[in-house]
Amino acid sequence: MPRKGRRRGPRTADGEGGEDDGGDVGSTRQQQQQQPLEDCLPPPQHQQQQQQQQQQQQQYQNQNQNQNHQHRRTQSNFDSNGVPVEDPRLQNVSPAMESIDEMNMRVLRCYEPTISSIEAIAASSVVYVFSSDTGGWIKADPQIEGTLFLCEQTPLEVEPFVLPRACVFVLNRKGLMNVVVDLARVSAVEVMDGLITLAIEDETGATGTDPQVLGLWVHGNGVAGSGSGMDGPQFDTGVVVRRWQAVQAAMEERLGTSRLTETAPILDAGAVVSKLHLTARGLNADGIATSAIGPQPNVRELMAMVLSQNAAPGIPQEGM
Repeated sequence: MPRKGRRRGPRTADGEGGEDDGGDVGSTRQQQQQQPLEDCLPPPQHQQQQQQQQQQQQQYQNQNQNQNHQHRRTQSNFDSNGVPVEDPRLQNVSPAMESIDEMNMRVLRCYEPTISSIEAIAASSVVYVFSSDTGGWIKADPQIEGTLFLCEQTPLEVEPFVLPRACVFVLNRKGLMNVVVDLARVSAVEVMDGLITLAIEDETGATGTDPQVLGLWVHGNGVAGSGSGMDGPQFDTGVVVRRWQAVQAAMEERLGTSRLTETAPILDAGAVVSKLHLTARGLNADGIATSAIGPQPNVRELMAMVLSQNAAPGIPQEGM
């Protein structure tokens, strides 16, 4: 049976559909057939009008091209993860073409632009501080845990000295506070059962102050050089000791001492010169990520914060 109801009429020129009110469909078709063909065609245009339309269309296309070009220039300052790319050498690198080592370097330089290479990686590490009052280890709260990188940095240049530099970098995945330890400012490094201890003296040389001890409990696999640190053999904690020994030996040879109370002024001056060099190259001397996050506590400030926390002492163990 035929359906009852209102019949939808033909679409109008602006795309809107119409509905008839029950009129004769046949008469409507007859009217359409009688309509001259010329009435269905657009009105003729003069040559001048056609030229004006072509010029307007060309201007519109040029404007779109300029906008797309500007959009690409703006996007080139950021990677696929939205992290600003500051080094011009990295701006046109496709993330799909980057190796894991290149991606790690790009991220670390956002925090510490002096890093020049990655020597070793541990998949995971947890930060502790030794409490001489309780004789135990206190875990940072909020917890600082993440991939550990042993990195080489650009040498410090303080006339007439050129000092090699290296650091231990814990990229925190629990928060925004990372840990960067300059091995030239460490007085002793020891390892035991996956725990790396770094003793850091008071730079002022105040009497009666013992070195504070930072503990990095490393668990999981690791690699030397490039890679993610997830699929390699067990991380060799001894590589940190050997790198620290090399830094200390270089300072002994060139400065005649490695005691922080005597080398601190030279290290501070070299750090200022290094920042000036980065600024002269048009780079952010503090690191674009560090500048965005805000000032970070140095190692001694971090350890003081942890020691002031009311945490139960304990030996670092898996699952803590």
